[in-house]
Amino acid sequence: MTMENEGSLLSVRRIYYRGKLNSCNYTCSYCPFGKKSHPTSTTQDKQAWNRFITAIEQWKGESLQLFIIPYGEALIHRYYREGIMQLAALPQVAGISCQTNLSFPADEWLDELRATPALRGKIKIWASFHPEMTSVEKFVRQLHTLHNAAIQVCAGAVGNPSVKNTLADLRDALMPDIYLFINAMQGLKSPLSDEDIRFFTQLDNLFKYDLRNAPAQWENCSGGRSACFIDWKGDIFACPRSKVKIGNLYQSQKTGQNQKLDTSLPCQRKVCDCYIAFSNLTNHPLHDILGKGTFWRIPDKSLITAVFFDVDGTLTDVQGKVPESYANTLRYMAQSVPLYLATSLSMEQARRKLGKTLFSLFKGGAFADGGLLLYDGQNRCLPVELLPDVNGESAKITAYSYEGQVYKYSMLVYEKEQRENILSQLKAKPYQVFYKPPLITVVHKEAGKKKGVLHICKVLAFPLEQVLIVGNSQKDWEMMSAVPHSCAVMNSEPFLKEHARYTLNPDRLPAFFRFRK
Repeated sequence: MTMENEGSLLSVRRIYYRGKLNSCNYTCSYCPFGKKSHPTSTTQDKQAWNRFITAIEQWKGESLQLFIIPYGEALIHRYYREGIMQLAALPQVAGISCQTNLSFPADEWLDELRATPALRGKIKIWASFHPEMTSVEKFVRQLHTLHNAAIQVCAGAVGNPSVKNTLADLRDALMPDIYLFINAMQGLKSPLSDEDIRFFTQLDNLFKYDLRNAPAQWENCSGGRSACFIDWKGDIFACPRSKVKIGNLYQSQKTGQNQKLDTSLPCQRKVCDCYIAFSNLTNHPLHDILGKGTFWRIPDKSLITAVFFDVDGTLTDVQGKVPESYANTLRYMAQSVPLYLATSLSMEQARRKLGKTLFSLFKGGAFADGGLLLYDGQNRCLPVELLPDVNGESAKITAYSYEGQVYKYSMLVYEKEQRENILSQLKAKPYQVFYKPPLITVVHKEAGKKKGVLHICKVLAFPLEQVLIVGNSQKDWEMMSAVPHSCAVMNSEPFLKEHARYTLNPDRLPAFFRFRK
C-alpha cells in the first residue's frame, strides 16, 4: 500500500458485495430471506451487479479479494455465475467467493468453466446446508463435485439443537479435508445446553468464536481500511453490520478522484455479532488458525510433511480408547503424510493402547519420553540398568526393552522405606525418575520428547516449519514449542490451549492442513 492510497478507497484489498436481490428459492423457517421466496424481478439486481463488475474492471488500486454475500440465493441466476467468471478472469482480482445454498446446477457451471480451467483456482464457495430444504446426500454430492474440480469450498450450517443428528451425518459424509462450520443459532427461546455446545464444538472446533462473538474494537478493525462492504447502490460501509456510510464506489469513479473513506466515526456497534464482522478484527485468533483464508472462512492450509501425536489424552478418550472418528482420520491422513508418536509410553504400551491395526499406521516415533526412537527402519535406544539389589519379591518390576536393551522400567513399591531407599540409589544414576507413589518410573537422563522429535526430523530431513505436533498436557509444550504448528486437542490442559497455535481435535486436522509425503 502506498502512502498516497493510505486511508482511501484504493487501499481496500477485500470487498464484500451485496446486490439488490432479496429473495431465495428456499423457505427455511429460521431465515428472513425464506419469507421472500416468491418470484421477484431481478432486473435491478442484474443492472447493479453489472455496474459493480464494470467498476472492478476499472479498479486502479490494490489487488482485490471479492466476496458476494446476497440476501437470498444468487447462484441460481446465470448472470451471477457469469459475472463471477468475468471477475475471476481479471488480473486485479486475486479471488472471489459467494455464499450459496448449492441449489444451482454445479455440473452446468463446471461445464461453463471448462473453457477457462485456470479460473477455478480463484473461485471459492461458502456453502450453507439447510436441512429443511435438502438432504445430506444431495448437498454433499454438489459440494464434492465442486471440491473435486479444484474449487475451494467450506460448508456451514445453523446450530439448531433439533437437527443435531442430521448435522453429525453431514460431517461424516463430507470429505475430511472440507471445513464444516456451525453458526450459533440466533433467537433461541432458551440458551444452548452444555451438551449442545459440546456437540457443536466436536463438529466445529472453532464454534466457540461464533457462540460468544467479539466486542467491537474499532482500533483493531480492518473495516473501512483494508476491507469494506459495498451495497447495490455503491455505498460503502466498514462491514455488512455497520450502518455508518463512509463513501460511495461510483461517486469516486465519477469524479476520477482518489476518494478518502470517512473513518472518523466508528461503526457504532458494540458487538461484532457475525463471522464476517469479527473476522475483520486484526487481533482475532481466527487469523492464526485460518491464515489468509479467514476472509473466505476456508483455512489457508499450511503444508505439513510429518505429524507427531502424543497418545494418552490426545489420541485416547477418558476411557483410554481411540474414538472411531479419530481412527478414521488417522487412516485418511496416513495415505498422505507420515505419522509418528511422541509419548511417555513404551512402544509396547502404545501398541496396546492403539491396537495393532492403528499402531501400524505410524512410521515410528519417540517412545518412553524419547528413551527409544524408531524411524525409517532405524532406531536409537538410551539404555537404563535395573538396580541390582531390587528384586521381584520386594517390588513389581516391569521392564521395556528393544533388541535386548532396556530403555524404560517401572517399579511398584508399596513399602515407603524401600521406596525412599530406591529413590536414593537412583539419584546417583544418569536417569530421569518419575515418582508417583507407589510407582517409580525410570528412563535415561538424556531422554526427552523434544530431543526425540528433533532427532527424527533432522535424520529424515523434515523441515520444522512443515511439522505438526499434537498434544494435550503442559508437559507436551516443550516439544510443541519447537515447531510453528503446535496443536492442542480440545480437552487439553488450559496452559496448552493458551500457548498452542491451534486447538483442534485429531479428526479435524485434514480440514486445516495440507498433507504430503
